[in-house]
Amino acid sequence: MDPLIGNRKLEHLRIVYSEDVAFPDLCDKLYSGIKLIHQGLPRLDYKDIDLSIEFLGYNLSAPIMITGMTGGHSDLIKINESLAKIAEKYRIAIGVGSQRPILVKPGDKDVLESYRVVRRNARNVPVIGNIGANTLQDYSIDEIVRLVDMIDADALAIHLNPGQEVIQPEGDTRFGDVILDKIGELLDKINVPIIVKEVGNGLSMETVKHFRSIGVRYFDVAGACGTNWILVEKYRSSDKLKKKVADRLADWGIPTPLSVIEARYSAPDSFIIASGGVWDGVRAAKNIILGANMVGFARSILIKLIEGFDKATEYVESFIDELRTTMFLIGADSIKSLHSKPVVLSGDIRLYMVQRGIDPEVYERIRKGLEA
Repeated sequence: MDPLIGNRKLEHLRIVYSEDVAFPDLCDKLYSGIKLIHQGLPRLDYKDIDLSIEFLGYNLSAPIMITGMTGGHSDLIKINESLAKIAEKYRIAIGVGSQRPILVKPGDKDVLESYRVVRRNARNVPVIGNIGANTLQDYSIDEIVRLVDMIDADALAIHLNPGQEVIQPEGDTRFGDVILDKIGELLDKINVPIIVKEVGNGLSMETVKHFRSIGVRYFDVAGACGTNWILVEKYRSSDKLKKKVADRLADWGIPTPLSVIEARYSAPDSFIIASGGVWDGVRAAKNIILGANMVGFARSILIKLIEGFDKATEYVESFIDELRTTMFLIGADSIKSLHSKPVVLSGDIRLYMVQRGIDPEVYERIRKGLEA
């Protein structure tokens, strides 16, 4: 394998852990403008709340995914092994990082093991493969399909990361319509669902519509509330101009809750994952009420894992308890019932919806229709 790719993976983890690469506090204000309605009489018992959902043929204990972070280097095997054990323990989904290193040098056993270790330790939950949308142009459909088979994945995430690539020192900025053609071809050949995802700048209505038109029905919005990969690449770059551009883009993107609204409005029939700064159970509940089917997190659990395996499991348990408690206080006895619960949105959010051409009444019918 090109050593630069392996080193880049390790650099990313170091920067995510040690540097301030989260988005500014603008999302705190946004979330405070999403008001859930307290019910003094929830009309249910706390013990009867059911967090389970069906996803990719599995019954999960909670609507949570550890989204794809890493892989491709021998030093990352232990991290992916631990994350997989956590996913199995709590019966939640898990994704792997970009599998491009496998394609660069398929004979490298350590590279392959850094991904295969996930399925070996997470046998009873969905495992999601991962490849970059621009990377698709360099490989055959058969090679991409084999990535799924190599790790026994239940779906393949195809990530869109133009913001990251345009700042990355080795960035690949080929994001033309050929990507749609390639994914359309892949949809005809692959035997698992494709999940189109961003990596931290959010999915717009326009982007979701493009992929929905060719048959994609799974989306991970990965909005601008969590890790900012533009800033991650800024710390890797020695180019002063790129660093300046990255600083200007410190708050670039569609915040996660707004991206959920855009995705749900433009794809009423799709499965939508809300990730990007969804680092607690209250934010999870808000995104599900807005139209997400499940939520995902990455950086938050990685930081806890670096502090210790027990810290990571405590984090997941706390996240689940926060979600369950929020559901109790608004009278939701299941994840599906969350969609029909009342929510009051701030004037700023309503104005955003109107200016984006989202009819609030139509949107309400769509999100509440998810309970049916």
